[in-house]
Amino acid sequence: MDSDAPLVIIPRKHQSSPKEHWSEKELRLAAEEIDKGQFEVPQDENEFFNYGPTQFLARHPRVQEALAKLEKEKEEVNSQEAAEKAQMIWEINEMIQKPDHWDGEGRWIGKENEEMRVVNIMTPFTFIGKLEKVIGGRVKLNEFAVNKRAALLAWEIDWKTGNRTLKQVGTLQYPCSPEWMVMRFNEYGVPTTAKYLGWRTALLSMITLGVITEKEAHRAFPLQEGPASAWYREQLAMKRKPEGKYAN
Repeated sequence: MDSDAPLVIIPRKHQSSPKEHWSEKELRLAAEEIDKGQFEVPQDENEFFNYGPTQFLARHPRVQEALAKLEKEKEEVNSQEAAEKAQMIWEINEMIQKPDHWDGEGRWIGKENEEMRVVNIMTPFTFIGKLEKVIGGRVKLNEFAVNKRAALLAWEIDWKTGNRTLKQVGTLQYPCSPEWMVMRFNEYGVPTTAKYLGWRTALLSMITLGVITEKEAHRAFPLQEGPASAWYREQLAMKRKPEGKYAN
């Protein structure tokens, strides 16, 4: 007999001493096989990409088959059981993606955190103009943007042969960028791609590559204290380098 009572789903992780479900067992066994080196991403898939822990576990046949079976079961049962299956699918995906959380990712979450970072907005042309006043023509802005991204380019010199090759050394958001990057998150709270690609990130890239020095970057774009700059300062502390291999 059908009931008019509201549908209530208690996630398995909140149930008292829940018995291991077959899908959880498959996920556990997949993780164990990866730890033991019994599963590797096929070479043709891994040739151009360095998969992180999430993508590695998600590609294990046990995990793929478990999710497919749960999806099929969800379609074949009543609304209460279907909701339970959907919850189980969500929990498996959440568990798979746990390794891809970032330390300190909360810095980008919430209206206040975003607003303090979406400041000092400028176009790529304004950015390159300010930079050129300090470093001259060492870096150039690409003539066109692709997917709302404008590349910053510099000549890489092979000191043995003297050959020069134009390389991308940074990226700016087009038609304009805020000062600081803001990440977007998926439904499991994992950072995915940049919602706003800050122009400080382009500076950080060029400093790391040795295209410009930290002193040059901050002479062109003075750095202010504050919580918005904390992550940037942490990255600088880890990546400080001397003058690099790029030149006019």
